[in-house]
Amino acid sequence: MLDTLLFTAGVTLPVCIMLLAGILLKKTGYIDDHFISVSSRLVFNFGLPAVLFFSLSSLDHSEPFDADLLLFTCVVTIAGFFLAWLLSLKVVAAWQDRGVFIQGAARGNLAVVGLALAGNMYGEAGIAQLSLMMAITIPVYNILSIILLTYYGQDRSQQVSPAKLIKDIVSNPLIMAVFAGVLFSTNGLEIPGVIDKVGNYFAQITLPLALLGVGGTLSIRALGKTSHVSFWASLFKVAVLPAIAVPVAILLDYDQMELGVLFLMMSCPTAAASFIMAKASGGNGELAANIIVLTTLASLPAVSIGLFAMRTLGVI
Repeated sequence: MLDTLLFTAGVTLPVCIMLLAGILLKKTGYIDDHFISVSSRLVFNFGLPAVLFFSLSSLDHSEPFDADLLLFTCVVTIAGFFLAWLLSLKVVAAWQDRGVFIQGAARGNLAVVGLALAGNMYGEAGIAQLSLMMAITIPVYNILSIILLTYYGQDRSQQVSPAKLIKDIVSNPLIMAVFAGVLFSTNGLEIPGVIDKVGNYFAQITLPLALLGVGGTLSIRALGKTSHVSFWASLFKVAVLPAIAVPVAILLDYDQMELGVLFLMMSCPTAAASFIMAKASGGNGELAANIIVLTTLASLPAVSIGLFAMRTLGVI
């Protein structure tokens, strides 16, 4: 029992502490909105791509490539959006809020919170495993989010532009880093030692900086405006999705690390990018922000409970 508690605390507490540090640093004035804006651009455009690239470029291909896991990841990601859409028909009355609801309920913050949790749990192997799964989830997240936000946008006659959709996906720095890392790894290319060391220095500052930024953007006051719509989206994201996906994965006999990383992927809080996309599409930004706050606060206790239960049952 004690070992299980210590294991769970070791995975979730560091992330929780960094988020709290971001809240306190913002409240005391050590960081401000300008710092968060600049650091967020730095993290998104350079830091996180470095983490993904160096994790994937060093993958060991002595073991067979698990295409089945990536296919399963794709299926559960699409299924998550589909189930969130079904739920939106029941709990979201306003047409214009449905796209925001679905994206918030199904799109996880894998690049920051997910990678941090996977690294705490399994080290570099966990980061590499989740990075590989993100090669599937990031394009799916972007494609489905753009389609849904456009369809449920203020102008129902607005059409999704295939050219813009493809451009947004291909030019995403995270997607570019994922495919570049896989290309280096599968072709046996080696990164020069100096570049590798500098790149890893850069990658090491990324997750702490990103978590501070996420903490700094959280607004406890936003909870006062929480509606039943944001509550249902948050419950679906941190509890329902992992409760559906993990038992299916257990039945399919995935190994312990794959199950652990899949659980972390499905129970991550909603991605901060969902707020930006919601605002850009003319959607309900307040609803998007509330979902991000609720899922961020609820995900760490939910992850702790889930890991404790899975560890106790011997699943991970």
